Order: sequence, then structure tokens, then C-alpha cells
Amino acid sequence: EMDTVIGRKLDRQCILTLYLRPSKLQLALLLSEKTTDAVAKILDDLESLLGRKAFSKFFGIILTDNGVEFYHTRILERSKETASKRTKVYYCDARQSQQKAGCERNHVELRKLLPKGAFAFDALETRDLAIAMSHLNSQPRPSLGGLSPISLFRAQSGDDATCLLEGLGIELVPYSKLDLTDRAINIDRAKRGAEPLERA
Repeated sequence: EMDTVIGRKLDRQCILTLYLRPSKLQLALLLSEKTTDAVAKILDDLESLLGRKAFSKFFGIILTDNGVEFYHTRILERSKETASKRTKVYYCDARQSQQKAGCERNHVELRKLLPKGAFAFDALETRDLAIAMSHLNSQPRPSLGGLSPISLFRAQSGDDATCLLEGLGIELVPYSKLDLTDRAINIDRAKRGAEPLERA
């Protein structure tokens, strides 16, 4: 399942989310702008990171909505490396976002770390989203038998899972250190000498 999350109205940057249903793993990647070309660039990067076989395993079928950034289906589906089809994109029915309910539910969790309208998404860095996804995906889920999405994803997909997680900087956070608030992002920003995200 694929979607976008926006910050303030004036922000150029936004977030592309990809939700892997079998493990309930949510990825959040920084979009330079809300366009098909920017989305395709992220898919290109994922394909280069994973290789064609693993990319097809994780993203061979994508369900999304009818947002303008997903409009040009052929651009999203076509591999930059081989020009052949790398994925098949399907669209929810109009005003039926519940058809990608897993992604929508995880957006609620993402908004705990990045509340709507609270921060300028133009200030976000790639590392910020890696920290957010590390915490969000390390949370044990009753629906996964007490496992976290990261743990289940690793158990299901082995080396391919490791490649994706390490490539995106997503790490398993110990339960005692989980923080589903913007503090998690700002603590890491302080460690690397970046200015904190400031609330409006």
C-alpha cells in the first residue's frame, strides 16, 4: 500500500509511505516534491538497493489512491534499469481510502511522531524518517502475536529484509527505549548537531 503524508500547506517536501501487509512494516521516505517523478525516483532507488528480484517480492503489486503524484502509472511501473515493468499499480475506488486500511492506520502512528501541521516538512531530513520508522516499527503488535513489524519482517524475508532495513537506516529499538513522540527525532538531531524540529 502506498500513500503520501503532507505537512504544512507551504511545504515542498512531503513523505511517501509504503506499507508491507504481511509484516505490517511501514516505510516513510522523503519526497522532494509531490509529483510522479519524485515518487518514481524513490521506487528507482529501492529497486537499485534491493535488486530486481527482492524489489518485485516486496513491491511487485502496489495499491494506492488517485493522488496527482500517482497519476502516471507507466512511469511508476517501469524499471529505470531495464525499461521493463517492475511493478503493477492498482488504485482504490474514489473516496474509498479504507481499501488501503493498513497504511491509513499506520499514518495515525506516524502522526504521533510528526503531528499534522506541527512541523515544517521542508525541515525534515532522511535520517529523521529513519528514526521515526525505527521506533514505529519496533512497537510490539498484539495482531502479530506480540512481535514487532521489524522482527516479523526479518523472520519472513531474511537477507532481503536486512538489505532494505539497513539501506534505509531502520533499526530495532529496544522496548524500554521506544518513544512514539517527536522527542525521538529531536534527540537524534541533537546527537548529530542538527537544529531541533520546532513546533508552530
